[in-house]
Amino acid sequence: MTNDTEHLLLDGRKHAVQVRETRRRTLGLYVFPDGRVEIRVPKGTPRRQALDFARGREAWLRDTLNGLPEAPPTPRYTDGARHPYLGDGLTLRVRAGKSRRAVRQGDLLWLRVGDPDDPVRVEHALREWYRARARTVFAERLAHWYPAVGLPPSRMPGLRIRAMRSRWGSCSSRGSINLNLWLIRAPLVCIDYVVVHELAHLLEFNHGPRFYAQMDRMMPDWRIHRRSLRAHQREWG
Repeated sequence: MTNDTEHLLLDGRKHAVQVRETRRRTLGLYVFPDGRVEIRVPKGTPRRQALDFARGREAWLRDTLNGLPEAPPTPRYTDGARHPYLGDGLTLRVRAGKSRRAVRQGDLLWLRVGDPDDPVRVEHALREWYRARARTVFAERLAHWYPAVGLPPSRMPGLRIRAMRSRWGSCSSRGSINLNLWLIRAPLVCIDYVVVHELAHLLEFNHGPRFYAQMDRMMPDWRIHRRSLRAHQREWG
């Protein structure tokens, strides 16, 4: 699989476009919330064909890009900065310390780092805390929802946590579930929606009518939580 960056001319300006080879049989055009454009093509597709495909959808592409919400402010990694956690906000309290440590007290998150004025160190400490909480919270939600699938305990899927840019979760053909680290910033009901979505893939791997029937069975109001998750995503970036 290869990824190449090409350029399209939109409204007289060059716009970077990622051409990504996949196992799909048809071409697809995607616009992400951060403004990235991706053309997904079958392996071996000529780059000219990929760009011609995108040019044929120029009006849709322009409208979609123009309709994107304004980019949220860049996160700050300093004392007093606010960061989301389970749908609420936490205020960072950053202090100097020889050993890195993170302690939550209500809506405060105390971080001890070597240099509290170094945003890279503060960001790293916050990410480590997010990851530790994600391991606990995601495992709890997976265990909570798995019985609804109706499969035996021996088929309980493994869980991996990764920082992903374009998806909240995935389920491999071997039954292993990946969840996006940044999902820990979302409300618990949104985390549950993603967990149920991936668990439904244990029964129906494709997004067909039978898949959505499983979603409706396990979580009848999943569409509400999907909209909520998308709204939070626009807020965080």
